[in-house]
Amino acid sequence: MHKIIAFLLISTTMTSCFYDRIELDYNQNENKKVIITGWITDLDEPQFITIQNTVNYLGENAPDPISEASVTLSDSQQGYELSHRSDGKYYLPDNWVAVVGDTYTLEVDLDGLTYTATHKMRTCPSIENFYAQEIEDSTLTDSIHVFETIFSFQEIPGEGDAYYGIDYVAGSIDKDTLFNGLYTNDDFVDGEYFEDIEISDYDRLFKEGDEVVLDLFSIGYETSEYLLDVQTEIFKGSPFDTPPANVRTNFTGGALGYFIASGAKRETLIIQ
Repeated sequence: MHKIIAFLLISTTMTSCFYDRIELDYNQNENKKVIITGWITDLDEPQFITIQNTVNYLGENAPDPISEASVTLSDSQQGYELSHRSDGKYYLPDNWVAVVGDTYTLEVDLDGLTYTATHKMRTCPSIENFYAQEIEDSTLTDSIHVFETIFSFQEIPGEGDAYYGIDYVAGSIDKDTLFNGLYTNDDFVDGEYFEDIEISDYDRLFKEGDEVVLDLFSIGYETSEYLLDVQTEIFKGSPFDTPPANVRTNFTGGALGYFIASGAKRETLIIQ
C-alpha cells in the first residue's frame, strides 16, 4: 500500500511538471541600451554614423532611432561636429576629408552620458587584376550565364592588418549587409601576395550587362575579431554552440555597437 501511495505521489508530481507554465525572461522591462554603429572611410561619398536604441526581442522590432545626440569626430588636428538628418543618422560635413594614418575618436553625448570609441584609419592596398569569370557549373547557372569576380592585392607588411571585401551590383543595397562580404587578417600571411581571390556569394552572382563594384577595406586586426563575433552569434544552430552573448564593442560608457575608420579602394567593371 505504501508503494502504491508513493507511486501516485511521484506520478502526480511529474504530471504537474508537464503542465506548469514556464515564464521566459526576454528582458522586456530592461532599460534600453544605446547602439552606435559607424564605418567611415576615405571614399568620396557621404560619411555618417547611426545611433539607435535597442528594442524588445518580442516587441516592436522596427528600429528606434535617436535624433537628439551631440556627436563629434576628432582627428589629430581638430574635431568635426556631425549633424543629424534622418533615422538616427549623423553626417560629417560635406567638405570633410579623411587622412589615412590618423587615429579617429568618435564621441557621442546623450542624456548626460558620454560614449567614446577610437579607431585608426589604416592604408588600404590597391586592387589588382580585377575581372569577371563565368561559372560553368550547371547546378548553379540553370542555363543562364552567370559570373563571379576575381582580384588580387599585396598584403601590407607589418602585423595587425585585416581586410574586408565585398562585390555588388552598382546601386543595390547588397553592400549594406556585412554577410555579403568576406574578411581576413594577416595572421600567418603577413606581407604575402593575395592572388586570384574569389569573394562572390553564390546566392548573388552576376549576369551580362551588370555594373559590378568591388570595395576593399583595411579594417585592422581587432575589427576582424569583431566581425568573427558577429558571425559566431548569427550563424548558430548546433546543440554544442555557446550561449548567446553580446558581441564585443569598442565604445566606452556602456553603449553597444562598433566604430570603424578604414582606408578603402573601389573598382568597377561591366560584365560582358
